[in-house]
Amino acid sequence: MADFLPAERHRILDQASETRRAQMHAAEASRDVYRAWNEVCAGTREGAHVTGLHYVPESNELIVYADGSSWVAELTMMREIIRARMYRRGVDIANIKVQLTRPGYTPHRIKSARAAGAATSSRKQAAPACPLTPAEETALEGEVSPIEDPRLRDALKKAMKASLEHKIINKDQT
Repeated sequence: MADFLPAERHRILDQASETRRAQMHAAEASRDVYRAWNEVCAGTREGAHVTGLHYVPESNELIVYADGSSWVAELTMMREIIRARMYRRGVDIANIKVQLTRPGYTPHRIKSARAAGAATSSRKQAAPACPLTPAEETALEGEVSPIEDPRLRDALKKAMKASLEHKIINKDQT
């Protein structure tokens, strides 16, 4: 198989016209540029604000679209660093231009199956609240009453109440 793929590639290129061969080489170059970009910027905080990429093979230029003016400025300042990192991965880009994404554009983000499943499963697991008895309410009030800050006291009371309600529901289900 290792010998077959390069031989098949050469056979296809040899049979192609000069125009078609140039198109194929441009497509391979585009693939390499996008791969190098993903290796350098995917998973970074800067990469999270990139909404699109466009490679122009005629000028060997990569146009990067960012979702905010501040990210355009940030990526513009980092473009030489990104170019150097892409060069180390075998891709030599002449220039990187950073532009603001058009207003109203929302990129199509691909969600992983795990993330999509986690979002739906967390919604399904939300159980209805089971009210506490007056004795439990009184005990809860006694536990949080020493706290002087009213906001902190209320927040802790709400958290403890939710925890108790959750324990009661899970206890009833078993």
